[in-house]
Amino acid sequence: MGETAEYVLQLSEAVNAAMDPAVAQQKRMEAYELCEKFKETSPHCVACGVEMSNVKYPPVIRHFGLQLLEHCARFRWNNMGGQEKVIFKDTIIELLKHGTLSLVEEQAYIKDGLSRIVVEMIKREWPQQWPTLLAELDQLCQCGELQTELVLFILLRLVEDVVAFQNLPSQRRRDLLQALTANMGEIMAFLLQLLQQHTERYKQFLQSSQEQQAALSCRVAQAVLLTLSGYVDWVNCQHVFAEDLALLKMLYNLLGDSNLKLLAAECLHLIVTRKGKVEDRRPLLVLFSEDAMCTILNAARLACSVGVDEENYIFLKKLCQVLTGLGVQLCALYSPDLKDFSRPPNFKSYLEALLSFTQHPSIHVSNMTMATYLAFLRHEHISEDPVLKEIIPQILKLFTEKLQRVGFPSRDDSPSCEYSRLDFDSDDEFNYFFSAVHRAQQMDLIRLATQVYTEETFQVACEWFNHVIVTPLQWEQGKDKCTPYSPSYLQWDALSCFMDSTMWGLFKVENPPPIPVQGIIKLLKEILCLQIEDPCILSFVLTCVSASHPIIKYAPELLDPMLDKLFSAAVFSLPGQTKKTRTRPVQNLRRHACSALVRMCKDHPDLMMPAFEKIYAQIRRLSADPDQLTQLERVTLNEALILISNKFKNFVRQSALIGEILQPVRELWTADNFKEAISCAESFVGYIGLNHVLLEDNESMGSNRVVLLFCITSITASLKRAEWPNDPKEAEAGGFISSHLANGNPIYKNPSLPHVLPLLENVLIITRTFNNMWSPEIRNAIPAENNKVYDMQEVDKNQILGITIASPAPEPFDVQASKSQAEKIQGFLVAIHDNCYHILASCCQSLGHEFYAIPGLAAQLISSVFVNLQYLPEFRLRPIIRVFMKALVHYCPVEHYNSVLVPILSELCSYMFGRLSSSWETLNKRAETSDLSQEDQETQEILEEQLIRLVTREYLDLLSAVCKKRYVPSASKDEGAALSAVNVNEAMGDGEVVMAEAGSSKKPEGEELSELGRCILQNESLCQSIVVCVYTAMSWMDSATCLKAANLCQPLFNHLYNSSGLSCEAAKVLYTAILRGLELHGQHDAIQSALVIKGLHHYEILRPHYQDLAQIMLQIPNCDKKSLDQFDEKFILHVDPNKPMSEKKRREAYKKLVAGVVGKHIGQEFRREVHIRDLPPIIKLSKPKPSVLDDEPRDTGLADLFSTS
Repeated sequence: MGETAEYVLQLSEAVNAAMDPAVAQQKRMEAYELCEKFKETSPHCVACGVEMSNVKYPPVIRHFGLQLLEHCARFRWNNMGGQEKVIFKDTIIELLKHGTLSLVEEQAYIKDGLSRIVVEMIKREWPQQWPTLLAELDQLCQCGELQTELVLFILLRLVEDVVAFQNLPSQRRRDLLQALTANMGEIMAFLLQLLQQHTERYKQFLQSSQEQQAALSCRVAQAVLLTLSGYVDWVNCQHVFAEDLALLKMLYNLLGDSNLKLLAAECLHLIVTRKGKVEDRRPLLVLFSEDAMCTILNAARLACSVGVDEENYIFLKKLCQVLTGLGVQLCALYSPDLKDFSRPPNFKSYLEALLSFTQHPSIHVSNMTMATYLAFLRHEHISEDPVLKEIIPQILKLFTEKLQRVGFPSRDDSPSCEYSRLDFDSDDEFNYFFSAVHRAQQMDLIRLATQVYTEETFQVACEWFNHVIVTPLQWEQGKDKCTPYSPSYLQWDALSCFMDSTMWGLFKVENPPPIPVQGIIKLLKEILCLQIEDPCILSFVLTCVSASHPIIKYAPELLDPMLDKLFSAAVFSLPGQTKKTRTRPVQNLRRHACSALVRMCKDHPDLMMPAFEKIYAQIRRLSADPDQLTQLERVTLNEALILISNKFKNFVRQSALIGEILQPVRELWTADNFKEAISCAESFVGYIGLNHVLLEDNESMGSNRVVLLFCITSITASLKRAEWPNDPKEAEAGGFISSHLANGNPIYKNPSLPHVLPLLENVLIITRTFNNMWSPEIRNAIPAENNKVYDMQEVDKNQILGITIASPAPEPFDVQASKSQAEKIQGFLVAIHDNCYHILASCCQSLGHEFYAIPGLAAQLISSVFVNLQYLPEFRLRPIIRVFMKALVHYCPVEHYNSVLVPILSELCSYMFGRLSSSWETLNKRAETSDLSQEDQETQEILEEQLIRLVTREYLDLLSAVCKKRYVPSASKDEGAALSAVNVNEAMGDGEVVMAEAGSSKKPEGEELSELGRCILQNESLCQSIVVCVYTAMSWMDSATCLKAANLCQPLFNHLYNSSGLSCEAAKVLYTAILRGLELHGQHDAIQSALVIKGLHHYEILRPHYQDLAQIMLQIPNCDKKSLDQFDEKFILHVDPNKPMSEKKRREAYKKLVAGVVGKHIGQEFRREVHIRDLPPIIKLSKPKPSVLDDEPRDTGLADLFSTS
């Protein structure tokens, strides 16, 4: 006893030192080490734990005593004798009875510690070795409220481990689950009795003003509800709905109690979101009763009446989840196929209750109801319910308010603002949720409602529109101009979204509903007659115009007024403004008008075709005025012309139009001074104004950038928008076929071909010059102040870092739309760089054979696109790989594989492997020695790391496109048009598009090399660059990269082994690479599964020929020679072909061999394993099967079979 007291004293001092913030770090570490060492090694652990758990010690010391006892239960239980276990169990039960303070005084972590010890014993002994557990727990409850609470915590922790966390060996988990299920009636009755008993006591004590006793009963009732939350979502329905729905009635009654309502709502939510068989969930329909709906609404009103309080707000959300959960159940149960089913009689009350939550000022609460409405409208039977039809107009009218962007946390102009301050940390966060979630779901709902309830939805849209147009424009208080918070701006913004969604539901669905033609025509006429001079409001009007455009099919006379409206907006300007002084709203309006015209021409070129001459004349007139259109607006309007011209279906006419559009480009592009400016990096830097400090705008340099950007975007637009007809007969009649391949496939020619090909030389020169701009010589020659232009744009940084902003925060509308010179040049360089590679990619797709047949194309590309790649940062390298190279590979005809792709890929693959290897080596070193002292440095390093990950993944995607066959589903007779994307490949003779068999349930595995892959791998150096890169990538610190590499290695390995065989050293390198991947990424289930499959495949093929693989396997921890020899003998070396072994068995056996090398998550890496032994199986008496001999004697006719007569 004296020895125990000494240990207790030492441990108490150590615990106090560890918890004292004033103690030195070294002393604290020594205290930690003493405590941990005592846990692991001391035979006095139990005795000290019991002593330190005594109530005479401070709570921190008592908690450590409980930790010692829990440690013994978890890690020493298997070493205890039977009598020791009984003594330990009795000691803990005694602690539960008498070793605690009162319910109110006792610390929560002490209660938790006590309950965890009991649960650890239960997990090891119940039910086989501890059949009296439930009786003992029941006796504990008789000792007082605290013991009752402890019993409830034990039941809760037990079910969490068995059902939720499932952190037990499978056999023990089955035993415990079986025992829980067998005793569930008793457990649920016990919980129900406790809840009823203590809630009644709680109310009685409150009425008699015995607050202390009321607090004790309330605490126990809370514990019961918390424990119920662990059971009600998985136990058999009969237990939840037992005793005439007693549990549900109590939960509903508790919704009105301020101390119990949140836990009661949580239990209800778990009940209404139960999964399982539909028939088993039918009793949930009782929750649609009138009383239930009234109770929920009254509880919600009571919570709202208190004001904006966080606890009440959480309760309100939980109530809303209860209602929406009921809606999900109704969707599952509402079916005529379900026997004896009828619509809940109080469905209307339910919808009204749901609508009340939709009306709530909080956009979060309101949004929670949207998914339920969407599910109802998508449901085959509920969508036709007259009760739902009756309430839909109310929902849609409510959206006239909910679609308005109000409720910013930083403002106080709406009741939503207070709730937004509880939900969102910033205006940007609110803005993202509102745009990407709340408004998006409302618009989806409007589209569905339009299809199901066309007349009602369109009526709401018209009424709202008529109300808005007669309402005078209203500005924000204290402002004389439109702002993002002006009432009129908010109204028109929401109205344009509603109109766009309504028209989408009418015109852009596969099976459109009956279209109210006359109503839309009348509405469009009213829109076109609007005379609004504010650019912000006018932009919303244009949205309504373009959304209503398809109605032109029924009213062609409205096309001219519509075009007049668009062109007047395209040249809109406020008095005194010029190109350079236009405010942002004016710029946005003009661009919106041009984009709307392009959208209309793209979506409905047939409707726009009659007005081609008018559009052409208007654009020519505007283009002739240098002060009218910006170059970007000019290019956008020309796109509209090209889109309409595709309906000419005449190569000569379309080509002539493109030639006319590109004539100004050709003149600027081929001028001697322009060629000289782009010929080298030195002259180009001076041409764009980067060789001087960017303090003031240089007019000539600015115009140079505008000219270059105009030329590049015009070429891009011509290539992307010009098309040949999809119908081969129309294409041949229109002169779009230049010749045919040997297999008979036609070679199509794009209308832009004769005009773009002569311009490609300068595009390649610009790419070379741009790459040279990144060389140290050029960067050192420009002023240091200008180095910012080489940086990545902030929007791209945010995208890579995962910082998502739906739209920029609202800014004043009366400021001039201008940027700093550095930002202008930065944006210009990004646009030029990206557009050059989009041009080259479009050439691959649109120009086809003519592009790949350019003499010396590979040499030209190598000397331009791939020059000085070592100087380019990763974000400049990405467009080369993901835009240009993917298109170059995808559209290359078979006959140009060797002349174009092999030399280019030889150059690229060799360089990329060296660069990526170096980059990942740098990242690994940085991870080992990183010492970040500044936040900016940390952000920059995260950005660089993420960029390397993205480039690596995109490069592996490129290699996959090179090496793997591409599979597309075969089309039925009615789906021929769906293969237009493949027609390009067919036209170029690409034999790599493999049609999957129609109706086949098996998908191609993609383990076979493409013809291009076979061609590429015949080049020894190129083959080596690709194979080594793919296998090395498995050990780079990026799980997505590893998975991509694993999926790509199989066809490469099969080809290498079957074509030329492998040297012993090569076989070892490839196999070791897979094991390294398992070591680094094995904690991810998907990667582990893929690498185990690949490793087994490699091993079973290589092992019979290369004995050294066995030596590699023996280096794996816990892989001994005996186990390896058994595996080889059974699965590899002596396999009986007549008795094939299942793939699953082979895989499981191999997985056990390599288990020692499989990596673990860092959180599990140093975790001590807990070993719980299986107990004897629970004897389950099977039901006796009836015997035919036990039946009553009857004549079966058997005797007659043997009769002699």
